[in-house]
Amino acid sequence: MLEKVIVLYKSNTGFTQKYAEWVANELNCSAISITEINVNELQSYDTIVFGGGLYAGKINGLKSIKNDIFKMNDKNIIIFVTGATPKEAIKIEEIKNANFSLKEKENFHLFYFHSGMNYEKMGLGSKGMMSIFKAILKIKKDKSPEEQGMYDTITKSNDYSKKEYINPLIEYIKTI
Repeated sequence: MLEKVIVLYKSNTGFTQKYAEWVANELNCSAISITEINVNELQSYDTIVFGGGLYAGKINGLKSIKNDIFKMNDKNIIIFVTGATPKEAIKIEEIKNANFSLKEKENFHLFYFHSGMNYEKMGLGSKGMMSIFKAILKIKKDKSPEEQGMYDTITKSNDYSKKEYINPLIEYIKTI
């Protein structure tokens, strides 16, 4: 039986919010930005889903909420990450290692959703980092297929998000 669920998210360019709303809609619960919730309110939920974009290997918004949600030992914690990199090129263990301690890694499930790039909504800092990354990839000789794919992906705004990508997360939550 599905218990009380909440979907929290941190979204800079809209992709993570879109996925959070799709997940919440499928689970018949609320999707709320982490900037709009008091952590004490989470005590009334059995399952906490958190979503954030992947930026240089780090999960956007995680730092501001991680300590609080991992103190709640009686909660089911599910985390999803969105990013421009195709799912086939993502290494889940690397994301976990870059963002969580060994003890934390035992207490949640992580899902990845391919999203895209939105230069129009991106901040100046992110645009600058992407320009540097594009320049490095552009001049690199003998690019691997993954590097060429990444270069092609980040040269312009694009949207690869699909609602069907949430299905494994939805199915997992229904088994809790």
